[in-house]
Amino acid sequence: MEYGPAPDRNRHPINIRLFKSFLIMQFFAFLGAPASRWYALLAGLLALSITAAAQTKPLTINEAVALAREKNRDLQIANLAVAKASQHTREARGAALPTVSGFGQYAYNFQRPVSFLPGSFAGLADNQIATLRVGGDQTFVGSVGVYQPLFQAGVKSGIRAAGIDEVRSTADAAVTASNVVTAVRKAYLNVLITDEQLRLQQQSLGRNVQALHDARSLLLQGRASRVDTLRAYVNVENLRPEILRLSNGIGIAKTILATTIGLDADHPLTLQDSLHFDAKSQPLTTEQAYALALENRAELRQLKLTEELNQEQIRQAAAAGRPQLAATGLVQTQAQAYNLRLGDYQWPVSSYLGVQVAVPLYSGGRVLARVAQARITRQQTERGLANQQELIRAEVLTSVSSVQEARRRVETQQQTVGAAALGYRITRDRWRAGMASRLDLTDAELALTRTKLGYLQAVYDYQTATIDLDRAVGRTTPQ
Repeated sequence: MEYGPAPDRNRHPINIRLFKSFLIMQFFAFLGAPASRWYALLAGLLALSITAAAQTKPLTINEAVALAREKNRDLQIANLAVAKASQHTREARGAALPTVSGFGQYAYNFQRPVSFLPGSFAGLADNQIATLRVGGDQTFVGSVGVYQPLFQAGVKSGIRAAGIDEVRSTADAAVTASNVVTAVRKAYLNVLITDEQLRLQQQSLGRNVQALHDARSLLLQGRASRVDTLRAYVNVENLRPEILRLSNGIGIAKTILATTIGLDADHPLTLQDSLHFDAKSQPLTTEQAYALALENRAELRQLKLTEELNQEQIRQAAAAGRPQLAATGLVQTQAQAYNLRLGDYQWPVSSYLGVQVAVPLYSGGRVLARVAQARITRQQTERGLANQQELIRAEVLTSVSSVQEARRRVETQQQTVGAAALGYRITRDRWRAGMASRLDLTDAELALTRTKLGYLQAVYDYQTATIDLDRAVGRTTPQ
């Protein structure tokens, strides 16, 4: 059953000043030249169209959730983490590809390099060393090197680990999305219940104002005392602060909703949905809810992927103690001269291609320690997964119980509201006929207001419990 549509006071009217400006422009336009008349007409229509477009479109709870998926900043950060993990996977794959590097150098020798030769080369004694300056003033060196891993045990594990981490980051984003959806739906409900509470208090104020009017009429007729009139006046005035508090509370609740969605805090919002209770909906049993949770909860996928990642990290740690094989190559050219006429230079080329082997012999036990740390991390993840499953079971049990309890309260309150409304009408008629006291009427009105507020709170609690149950079973779309 629907608990009243969204009130019209949330809607924003067309800007009156722009409308007046439009009328003034039309007046002066039709007094002037025909061209000015058309320009003014177009300008006025444009102003009205902009104002109409600026009106706030009523927002359903599903639209609020969809908007949050697009604009919520926490969710944007989580999606950027997914993109970052994708680039990390790309980086890991690059470790298996060749590395090609280029090198170039130019130097001017103020004093040319010295070569040391045996003394016999320069007519000196054999136990003497001769020095000889060689080369030119201008020196150029250029080379291209290549490095290609042939066997590195950690490369494949690194690629697999990066791929698993990318998928896990997607699960992290799903957890964030679930939290955001839950927060948006609850913030939406907070606006609705505050607005409905304000409506009920305004209805109560209307009934008390009418009672005050009746008390004054009866006082003039001599059928009521001044005390009854004074009590009616006090009841009216006591309601005004609460109405003021709730009016301000609506603005605060809308600010929280806008911020949760990802909009500016002062963004105007108009809500279309209302608090309602669907008596035909079939609640989930505990077994059904737990089965859905095991299937849908992103936290469980996250921990299972973390287990796989830990296994690859164990392989990576063990790979640090294994031999590595790589192919290397270099092509180099260099030239020296006394001028910068590059066309006259000779550019001799040297090159090589070889195989490089690195065999770890001893590392002080660091490799074994890293492997042990990785295994302990995997054991921690296993314990965390088991603990998370139990926490989810407890969350499901609590959520199902809360939904059932709130549902029973709503059904009970539905009947009580009708009885309280009937009791108020009977007491009011008896009071007007002089058969009931003013205190009886006050008690009946207070009972009616409390009963309606109790029904409203029960519906709100039911909706909140339903949202918590959706969160517990892994639903990210409002049902």
